[in-house]
Amino acid sequence: MKKLLLSTLLIISFSSNAQFWTEKATGFSTVNRTLSNISIVDASVIWAIALDNNAIPDYTIKEFTKSTNGGENWTSGALNLGPNTTGLGITSISAISNQIAWISAAPEVGDLGGVWKTNDGGFNWTQQTTALFNNPTDSYTNFVHFWDALNGVAGGDTENGSFEVYTTSDGGTNWIRVVGANIPPSLTGEIGILGVTSVIGNTFWFGTTSGRIFKSIDKGLSWTVSDSVVSTDFSLDRFTFSDANKGLLMIHDTTKIYKTSDGGATWTLVVTPNFYKTVIAYIPGTSTVIAGAAANPFGSSYSLDNGLNWTVIDTGVFHGTLAFLNDSFGFSAGFNTNATTGGIFKFTGIPLKTSSFDVKTRITVYPNPTSGIIHLNSEISLIKEASVFDLLGRRVYNPGFSAMNKVDLDLKSLQTGTYILKITSDSGKTETMKIMKN
Repeated sequence: MKKLLLSTLLIISFSSNAQFWTEKATGFSTVNRTLSNISIVDASVIWAIALDNNAIPDYTIKEFTKSTNGGENWTSGALNLGPNTTGLGITSISAISNQIAWISAAPEVGDLGGVWKTNDGGFNWTQQTTALFNNPTDSYTNFVHFWDALNGVAGGDTENGSFEVYTTSDGGTNWIRVVGANIPPSLTGEIGILGVTSVIGNTFWFGTTSGRIFKSIDKGLSWTVSDSVVSTDFSLDRFTFSDANKGLLMIHDTTKIYKTSDGGATWTLVVTPNFYKTVIAYIPGTSTVIAGAAANPFGSSYSLDNGLNWTVIDTGVFHGTLAFLNDSFGFSAGFNTNATTGGIFKFTGIPLKTSSFDVKTRITVYPNPTSGIIHLNSEISLIKEASVFDLLGRRVYNPGFSAMNKVDLDLKSLQTGTYILKITSDSGKTETMKIMKN
């Protein structure tokens, strides 16, 4: 099996996960399924690809799962790719709606891989034959990504001296290979690694076994390459970007993190304590990073300062591939124990630090995130007023009460999302903090 070098994925029991994650069932009838790739369309629609959680991960599983209600419920389905596809390994998925998605598939036994598309929610899949990947020796499809219904990129290994990369501007009806003049030549023996990509806006990065990072700022039409220097092989090392310039690179076997502020051209060491280190992902547009481990020791952790300091979320819990839409919506792959239990964790937001008016008027706010009731508890001063605002500054909740030390706010009528809580003490001091409603 070529290049599928993810760490051994062991079976363990789930433990408490500190309000970060809510376990959901992916719906696969076969037990011990995890996920190799997650594609978030929006806050409602998410697709994911199954991976068999064995000592040697099996990418030839032809199954996907999809949610249309924000990850609360999932429905699994089969990837029927047609004849002579049994040996293909599914390497990525990219979706733009609850009906339209693409997958990339690579040969495991000798069948030719390529790109397949569904227009009917996953019931039928059709190969897009102009993304050729037809060299039986060298063509190995590593990824596909679509920005919208028309514009996409698909990439594979080195073929005739350069990486085999195609772009499309018509939804994949016609794919055009990126010519050698627009992509730097590959090194001897250099190949790509499935799943080692990052996308921010029109910028796309992929890593190679030579520790190099290829980058396109125009949706795959042209490419540059840089040597990460600190990574010799992205088979296990991983990178993630928050924006077009800011990124982190995790060196798997040394628990070291490097940062870049120039889109990956140069990297410098971040002095950081231990963290969980199989997968890592920025929440886009923020300084918040989530890391997880799909190999012992299992667990997950987060950083609010671009990887400098880390806080443990949970221990002894398997966390595979990560995907985030924003700071209150994302997922981590777990594994299922049956069709109705486990398989994925839904991100419920980072528990916010205790707020305080000052040293003498401490107040706690919990739980945060909340599913309805949130408790305010002031140790000394009285709470005079508490109001909740949406992110547009509109007051959406303003209960009336007499000044007291303990107040319960009933937020069950509010929609799921992020809000601003403003608390005023009887001395006139105010505190503003972010709260999350599940």
